Amino acid sequence: MIDFELYRIFVAVAEEENITKASNKLNISQPAITKQIKNLENQLDIKLFERKSKGVALTEEGKRIYEKVKNPIEELNRIDEQVGKEKFINIGTHNHMGGLIFGQALNQYTLKYPNVNLNLICEEMDELLKKLQNNEIDIVFAKKYSTEVPNGLKFIELGHMHEVFIVNKKSKLINQTLTLDNLKGQSIYIPREYEQTTKRIKELTKNADINLKLSNYRYIVRLVNEGMVIGVVTSEYLYDWEWEKFNLIQVKNNIGLGEVKFGIYLNSKGFKELNKLVVNIKENFNL
Repeated sequence: MIDFELYRIFVAVAEEENITKASNKLNISQPAITKQIKNLENQLDIKLFERKSKGVALTEEGKRIYEKVKNPIEELNRIDEQVGKEKFINIGTHNHMGGLIFGQALNQYTLKYPNVNLNLICEEMDELLKKLQNNEIDIVFAKKYSTEVPNGLKFIELGHMHEVFIVNKKSKLINQTLTLDNLKGQSIYIPREYEQTTKRIKELTKNADINLKLSNYRYIVRLVNEGMVIGVVTSEYLYDWEWEKFNLIQVKNNIGLGEVKFGIYLNSKGFKELNKLVVNIKENFNL
């Protein structure tokens, strides 16, 4: 039986003339590509590539094979695209993370692959990771607080975000460093229950006499602007103009709120459309 995936990998390497570039294009590890090329060479009992200083080049026999299979493989790729028109990618995230942080990458992907439906699922992060482990969803956009990654999952780091306390520029807290002591008795407005920031601030203040009030981002911003309350936000979720218009300023703290990694969680259930989304996201974040 002909293994068309071997020939698909062979064509990609032949066109890129580089294992690393083919690996990025196909979202398959370099060792896996090298192994598959070796498998194909063993099946055909010929040598397909020769190593060069900056990549690989087809042998004469490899060129003859390439000329025979490149058009059929291109046609198979087109058929795959058409069959994939009913394909869904289920993404675990929440509105701000999916829209403000990953929005550009998702828009680019949708324009490039209009026949793939991106289904955004917004739930508490622990539940999303469980569903990812159970193959109920395909990818999760999230912050990463723990060094441990749940069993069966991998995490790809994309950058850092910043969780901060905000106050009105007229607040007496501007030049202070917030501690559990000077936060006692204060009302602090925090994001909705499912957001990771909320879970984090609850953990950091669990033994303190602090009144945490759930709200949405727009309402938190308005309350800080109109009064002397304290808010907790992820700074990347606010537009640049909001800081000035609503008289917002960050306040230092020593309770552990601050910079946090973010990225994507994946399970072992890879498929073509998802792999292309991952490649698109990496490119968007210059990885």
